[in-house]
Amino acid sequence: STFRELIKNDKPPTQDQFINRFKSKYPDLRLRGITSRLKRAYLSYVREYHLGYVLNKHFKKVIYDEQVDIAGIDYVIYYRGRKFNIHAFVNTENGKYWREVKNGRHKFRGEHLDLPMDLDKGKRCGKLILYTDDQVESLKKEMDKVIKARRKAESKKQSL
Repeated sequence: STFRELIKNDKPPTQDQFINRFKSKYPDLRLRGITSRLKRAYLSYVREYHLGYVLNKHFKKVIYDEQVDIAGIDYVIYYRGRKFNIHAFVNTENGKYWREVKNGRHKFRGEHLDLPMDLDKGKRCGKLILYTDDQVESLKKEMDKVIKARRKAESKKQSL
């Protein structure tokens, strides 16, 4: 919430603005080790925020909700009459580990798709590596496969 409250005119805060706001909100924390963690988190927050921008270019209805995010889902996309819950993470050993931790923490229902960020395929902007249109198009193809499989299963079920 500290990151998102600093977004102005669709522009995310700088890393320094984010860290300074965090320090002012939580003055009693010992920030020696936390500052390094905030710097890493900042990159992730910007990447996830930018992903929302890219998703909105490709889909009519994309929802970000802080409470849903806390419950383990980064974005909800409505596509072709279906609801898809999207999990974005960096496709590294550490990223995959934490994605699995989410599975253990939360009871997920419905259609869930992972959107791993392959760092060598992202768009580099300084220290940031951002999702691209191509990565979102791959997600859309995956969604189409899920829809096709569900329709096939539903059709088969009706014919029984």
